[in-house]
Amino acid sequence: MAHQPPYRRFAEVYDRVMRPVGYEMWANYVEELCSLYGRQPRRVLDLACGTGNTSVPFARRGYQVVGIDRSPNMLEVARLKTAEAGLDIEFVAADMRAFELAEPVDLVICLYDSINYLLGRDDLAETCRSVRGALVPDGLFIFDVNTRYRLSQIDEDIMVFEDDDYCLVWRNAYDHSREIWSADLTGFVRGEGGLFERFHERHEERPYDIEDVSLALEAAGLEMLGAFGAFGFEPVTRETTRIYVVAKRPEE
Repeated sequence: MAHQPPYRRFAEVYDRVMRPVGYEMWANYVEELCSLYGRQPRRVLDLACGTGNTSVPFARRGYQVVGIDRSPNMLEVARLKTAEAGLDIEFVAADMRAFELAEPVDLVICLYDSINYLLGRDDLAETCRSVRGALVPDGLFIFDVNTRYRLSQIDEDIMVFEDDDYCLVWRNAYDHSREIWSADLTGFVRGEGGLFERFHERHEERPYDIEDVSLALEAAGLEMLGAFGAFGFEPVTRETTRIYVVAKRPEE
């Protein structure tokens, strides 16, 4: 069966599969990082926002939020969700490597492995350049990346997620020669006629270590302020699994 583009049919069940994720805790951590560097942002861009799970906590806290994602299916879910919650979030379909905003923001966030979906160093540098153009001078760029240590250590196992109206089989694998982690998703979702419809998506991620990130930021004209092991303030080591990076657009 041919692969569909990532986050097409998976968008229909994504929020249910990811229900245990601590999005509010992530927002708390981003706010702590902003405070660490003396920032109080008002306007936030959530890059690769998906179904809006990383956008909603900031909107609820009073930030003005814009969300960008490449998947129209994920954005459709995000718009419905925020409308039902009475939140005013602008969602835009765009590629994270090449986008522009009508009005610059104080903070760009890009969370939950989204940077790892960029499979080439040039893609990462292009994304950083677009982020620079979206930031006000001295604005922050906060993002996370899965490291080579983490992705190469993920068990090549099979996970199953299911409910009355869907079943999702998730298979992990890591190609050491290409340094690419992949997740093959085979799903069955109940359609409008009551019959289950099958889909197959492949998701791929490339690991990035702190050296890769530093070079991309420098090439884009951004300054790295700090890097930490996820959800704390410990320095990055070779065994750090997820890095949070804080960078800024220098003042003119």
